[in-house]
Amino acid sequence: MIQHSNNEELRVLVASSGLPMAVALTIFNRGLGVNACTSSAWAAYLSDPGSSQYRELDDDLLKHAEAQFAAAVR
Repeated sequence: MIQHSNNEELRVLVASSGLPMAVALTIFNRGLGVNACTSSAWAAYLSDPGSSQYRELDDDLLKHAEAQFAAAVR
């Protein structure tokens, strides 16, 4: 079984939702309060690992994203 990075999982989650990036970011930020993701951090999470702006997504944020997208696209 191929192991994907958290960032790859987030890219798949966003792409499969079919939502515009701004809407996807709004959904991702639900419940994060003062820890909400900025648009530049969002772009960094979704960027290619070879990009200078790439930022690794931690496990807790991926779990949060999965829960928020599951609730939003039911």
